[in-house]
Amino acid sequence: MPELEGLHYAAKRSEADARPLLLFHGSSGSELDLMSFADEIAPQRPCIFLRGGVEWENGFAFFCRNPDRTLVYEDLQLQTNRICSFIEAAIRTGLISTQPLLIGYSNGAIMASSILYRQHALAAGAVLLRPLSPAPDDDFPPMPEIGILIVAGDRDDRRAPEDARLVEEQFKKSGADVSSHVLATGHGLHETETHIVGDWIFRKGF
Repeated sequence: MPELEGLHYAAKRSEADARPLLLFHGSSGSELDLMSFADEIAPQRPCIFLRGGVEWENGFAFFCRNPDRTLVYEDLQLQTNRICSFIEAAIRTGLISTQPLLIGYSNGAIMASSILYRQHALAAGAVLLRPLSPAPDDDFPPMPEIGILIVAGDRDDRRAPEDARLVEEQFKKSGADVSSHVLATGHGLHETETHIVGDWIFRKGF
């Protein structure tokens, strides 16, 4: 598995001149988890599947949590800075051609949100599946018209209904172009999500 800036990743190359996708798995996952998801939403896209830098349970996560699963915000900031350096190096070395569209699930959605919160110029936009705010007490910096898709589940036992609403409000207040869906599902991905995400990517011109 190749490394860049000390982080493991898998890459899917494409000859198509299209914006790359950078995908972030959930807690206890790996860089392999979202490969089939990416194939369904954008089969011709170049993709980078990043592995979280923190060993967690039987897999990996993108940052540490406390025993009660609340976020360790200091580590989230540290790990966000590492991944921002990864994105900068990926563009500089030609691993990807330009600012990617971030796609994150659960733990990965928090990381994708944190990247936008701290260095939104590194990304073209984001798809946030089961997100949680990386900075619940703060306003996000201005990011006019950046595209954000948020998808929540109304039976999610790991998220309160207000969690996705808070992230949505923070991005809207920052000037982002936010679309949101609430599905009749739990924390896991729903069978309709590839269609929702693929359609949004197409309509927004990513």
